[in-house]
Amino acid sequence: MQSPIVTRILQQARARRNASDIPGFEAAFGTRRAPGVTQDQTAQLAGVSRRWYGSLEAGRPANYSDAFLHAVRRILDLNDDEWDIVYRVTRGHAPAAAPVSHLGALLPDAFRAFIEESRTWAVYLSDHRWDVLAYNAKTLEYFPWMQYGLNVMEWALTWPEARTQLVNWEEEWAMPMMAQLRVNAEQWRTDERLRAVIATVRADPVARKLWDSPDLPTITHPASERPRRLYLAGQGGQEYSVRFIAGAPLELPSYRLMVVTPATPVSSD
Repeated sequence: MQSPIVTRILQQARARRNASDIPGFEAAFGTRRAPGVTQDQTAQLAGVSRRWYGSLEAGRPANYSDAFLHAVRRILDLNDDEWDIVYRVTRGHAPAAAPVSHLGALLPDAFRAFIEESRTWAVYLSDHRWDVLAYNAKTLEYFPWMQYGLNVMEWALTWPEARTQLVNWEEEWAMPMMAQLRVNAEQWRTDERLRAVIATVRADPVARKLWDSPDLPTITHPASERPRRLYLAGQGGQEYSVRFIAGAPLELPSYRLMVVTPATPVSSD
């Protein structure tokens, strides 16, 4: 039995979605003069066929994966009420909360305030599984996905929209990040949460090939001297360059404090 309410929610969300707010949209599809995004564009950003997304929007029952539904939520920027309805109607139960690292409880209040109240540069903190524990508002200008509680590695290595936003995804982003994941996999062999992250990464066919690659670099953290390129929301098809400065708090040595230098436009010359 089809669901008219799912159809109405998704159609309205597509119609109001500002394509320029999706990082990398214009680089992938060109400038969109009409408001909203199409079914085909939504499907490509979610990494599925136009037919599969169309089935969801038509409200037809099917075995839609959580990964797909969450991708649609982010791409169309569904609000909490819309997301709850779409998920409940589609899956028959309430959506589960994003995994929360128990290490977050160990984060001192002063340290959390330092991160969340930083105003100049993007700053975020993750644990050794790359679950995000704290971030500031500036970070969302670079990585709007972070508000959904995603794991850094899962997002960067498996989500289709990451491959749209991150320029030269495999060489500049995926290879060094996969190398870091492999190092932690060896160091934290019995960590169940990290093993779950690795399982999610390896479930993606493209990421699994990189996991098994003999050409992974030897690296345990982002190299600050090597810039990485990406697209930003509201900036069209202009490429920007950022650098990551990585650190570990002395009182919390397993945590990863990441500072992102201000984005600078990349010349097209």
